[in-house]
This record gives sequence, C-alpha cells and structure tokens, in this order.
Amino acid sequence: MSNVGGYRPGAGRPKGSKNKTTIAKVAVAEILDLDDADQLQSAIYKRGHQLLIELERIALDPTQPVAARIMAAKTALPFLLPKQVDFAGAATAFGGEELVKRLQDGRARVLLPFAGS
Repeated sequence: MSNVGGYRPGAGRPKGSKNKTTIAKVAVAEILDLDDADQLQSAIYKRGHQLLIELERIALDPTQPVAARIMAAKTALPFLLPKQVDFAGAATAFGGEELVKRLQDGRARVLLPFAGS
C-alpha cells in the first residue's frame, strides 16, 4: 500500500486524448457539417432555424450515439426554450404597459418568418 495516490507512470487519461463532451461536440459538428465543433452556438445564429431543426433531429434519433444526442439537446434547448420573463414585474419597474406592448410587438416581428414552418 505504499503507492496509494500521487504520480504513477501510465495512470490516468493520456495527454491529448478527448473527453466525452469533446467527442460528442465533434460528432454533432460532423453530422451538421460544421468546420469547428467549438462554434456550435455561433453556427446556430448564422444558419438559424434550419440548424435548430437538425439539432432536434439528432437529439431525437435513437441511432445516434447517446453523447451526441445529449450534446445536440444541450446546444438547442436554450434557443428553443428561452428563460421565462415576468412581464408584469418588468412593466411596473420600467415603464408600464407600453413597455410590455413594445416587447410583445418585437417578439412577434422576430417570430414572423418562422410562422409558416
């Protein structure tokens, strides 16, 4: 028991090897035909709605590796399910019903191109 803990030659993950998260990112990037796995979220902004649909397809496809499905879901969910905002509290603090109306109008304009999908 003299070698418990500390440095041991050959122990642990080899330098330069990829962990499960990195492997999943690379798998999703390859499926989506992206150049850089670290740029998934910026690619969503550039390619928009179609890329989100593709990420959803990967997340729901039982033939894909589990790690790739989880990574696709983690990447897509912030775009598909934004955080809830308490508009009533915001209206009181920042200018009443006019602010709420402006925010709702802006949201409607943003969602207009996706209404036909």
